[in-house]
Amino acid sequence: MSKVLVTGGAGSMGRLVSENLINKGHHVNVFDLPQSNYDGLETSKTKIFKGDLNDSSIEESIMGVDTVIHLAAILPPTANINLELTKKVNVEGTRNLLSSIEKINPEIHMIFSSSVSIYGKNLDNSTIYLDKTANPDDHYAKTKYDSEVLVEKSKINHTILRISGVSIPVFQEPPSEWPFLPDQKIEFIHRDDVVTSICNSVNNQDAYEQTFNISGGKTWQITGEKYVKDYFEILEVEMENAVYQKEEGHFSWYESSKSNKILQYQNNNYQNYLAQIRQDLNNLMGE
Repeated sequence: MSKVLVTGGAGSMGRLVSENLINKGHHVNVFDLPQSNYDGLETSKTKIFKGDLNDSSIEESIMGVDTVIHLAAILPPTANINLELTKKVNVEGTRNLLSSIEKINPEIHMIFSSSVSIYGKNLDNSTIYLDKTANPDDHYAKTKYDSEVLVEKSKINHTILRISGVSIPVFQEPPSEWPFLPDQKIEFIHRDDVVTSICNSVNNQDAYEQTFNISGGKTWQITGEKYVKDYFEILEVEMENAVYQKEEGHFSWYESSKSNKILQYQNNNYQNYLAQIRQDLNNLMGE
């Protein structure tokens, strides 16, 4: 088994990744900010490191590991509001992490969590393949793209995961404005499948030096209107209450057959996700 460093390991996704790795028998170094909540993360197979991506505190957490999973980042909406902080964490933090890896052990495999937002708005509503030219059109997407460039130009063995919109299988209040158009192609991915894609990249030689689209698969390839209709049916809300944003969001359908063949992560289909939302809502209602 491997010894794995997870940056952002105390975050919502980082915790799930760390737990999954531990269950697979790996030892995990959890790195995050000093003020993060580390409750439940201290086990016999974990070691906690508190620090900042942009200083030397990251170096101790790298010692002795053979894999680095880089999840730490500033996400939207903060990423498109606090531009200076987002660049410092997402780009300069990645630069410092890469430099530290090269200094300590250039044989380490780095798994980088990127985003399909680097493709920009999909104005022709077409399926996106990996060879589509990147066109980041907001600050968050730009920082992810710039970080990808740093990773690719480094001497580090790497895997880049361009992750689509993540659907969390618990009931949440609908947003005031859905972040897509009614007729726009969207393909989200179940949160647990994202975790699986990340963890199945560890020690996976077929994933070395690869970039992948990580998305839900065929059952998740729907339109914005279909997604909202299905969600509203569970809530027993009329479609006339749906409000969409005025222009295309960073969503489409994605070619992911290659990534799924190698990483074996598309395990929760769209209907399964809807059933989980319905069950969670029933539990909240005491039914």
